[in-house]
Amino acid sequence: MKPIIAIVGNQYEYAEEVFHHHPATYVPQFYVDAVVAAGGMPVILPLTDRDSVPEYVAQFDGFLLTGGQGVSPFLYGKEPQPLMGMTLLKRDQFEIALVKAVQQTAKPLLGVCRGEQVLNVALGGTLHQDIAYVPGDHIKHMQVPTPDTQVSHYVDAAAGSFLAAEFGPHFLVNSLHSQEVADVAPGLEVIARASDGIIEAVQSTDAAHRFVGVQWHPEMLVQDNPEQLAIFARLVELAGKRG
Repeated sequence: MKPIIAIVGNQYEYAEEVFHHHPATYVPQFYVDAVVAAGGMPVILPLTDRDSVPEYVAQFDGFLLTGGQGVSPFLYGKEPQPLMGMTLLKRDQFEIALVKAVQQTAKPLLGVCRGEQVLNVALGGTLHQDIAYVPGDHIKHMQVPTPDTQVSHYVDAAAGSFLAAEFGPHFLVNSLHSQEVADVAPGLEVIARASDGIIEAVQSTDAAHRFVGVQWHPEMLVQDNPEQLAIFARLVELAGKRG
């Protein structure tokens, strides 16, 4: 059987252009396609009551947290700053509960963009609410209007990391974020940074490094940069061990 990868869905209450005013749970097709291409079987996990999280974790082999809204600063003990974007507390709380439940198993989890940030907060880290609050000069991390599927800046991978092994020490990614990791959570380590020092990837410090977070969107790059599929293939491979 193929490993079953649960992709946590996002939720819009009112999206008239797309969903005709009806609430909707959704996952961008890029993530579904990436999991399928990597050999996994994707399912979409809705934002239900947090009491359901242990059952979800028991049923599925691996977990994928996707991009989207900012993470509420209340969850790491801060007040919202003026440049703080939209948040969805229900989603934050569900995903944090999921991370903590998966942590009690041997199953893998991948966080993409916002997903990396949720992973860090769930394990006790903090975020910068906007890159404008990070001291220093910065490259462009929100690449709009450049297409999402196009690479836009380099990252440097830590020596010995799986990213360095797959992509080399210096490689191109896309960039669609305003928040970023500040204090790295206990149990996580940095495995990639942008040239301006912004954290671009983390992994758990356990022997298998079964938790990984990346700040870019590899699912959007797979068509023109197929090597990026390795990030999802690693998730599927670890999920196949069904720890």
